[in-house]
Amino acid sequence: MKIVTIIILIVVALVLLLPILAGRAPIPENVTAQEIGKFGGGFMGYWIDALKTTFSSL
Repeated sequence: MKIVTIIILIVVALVLLLPILAGRAPIPENVTAQEIGKFGGGFMGYWIDALKTTFSSL
């Protein structure tokens, strides 16, 4: 049970941190709609591009 919890936490951390570390999703400095929108757009754009690349190579 503890191993499953650790694995889930690692997967969630990777899903959140990969776009940030790649520079596609800037960390919001303020809690404004524009900053949150840039983060959300970069986050979704990263994963859409990653999925497109993955499925195009299959």
